[in-house]
Amino acid sequence: MKPCIAFPITVLAICAFASASESEYPARKPGLWEMTMKGANFPGGVMRSNLCIDAASEVKNNATTESYMKSNCSKFDTRKEGNTWIADSVCTFSGIHTASHQVTTMKGEDAYHTDGTSTHDSPKHGEKSDVMTVDGKWLGACKPSQKPDTFK
Repeated sequence: MKPCIAFPITVLAICAFASASESEYPARKPGLWEMTMKGANFPGGVMRSNLCIDAASEVKNNATTESYMKSNCSKFDTRKEGNTWIADSVCTFSGIHTASHQVTTMKGEDAYHTDGTSTHDSPKHGEKSDVMTVDGKWLGACKPSQKPDTFK
């Protein structure tokens, strides 16, 4: 999965909907989603991307990410509380051991918000922890030129 090759907390935040079995996380509805990620590791503190998804790409992303997390994490626990999904993990990404906690809350079927924190045993850029947020917003149908599972 292309988005899951970034810095550890970014991996978990981007994969917020694909980080557990399909029964544990809600599927985003098909269409164009905008993700706004805020954190100190992004130039200017913000990174935005759009993702076109359909039901098949969502299932594929979930399976790919679950496999990736099983291969790289000694702990990956998720639970649902109401309309909120909580994930705690201990993983190794590119030799960096990372413990992360993320909370994703659905805001109806058209939006979600994720708060994530992580600590690292090998600090990147002199920092041993990261905090970031991700806001996902459904923008509507994908444009005819966009294929599902593609970022812009």
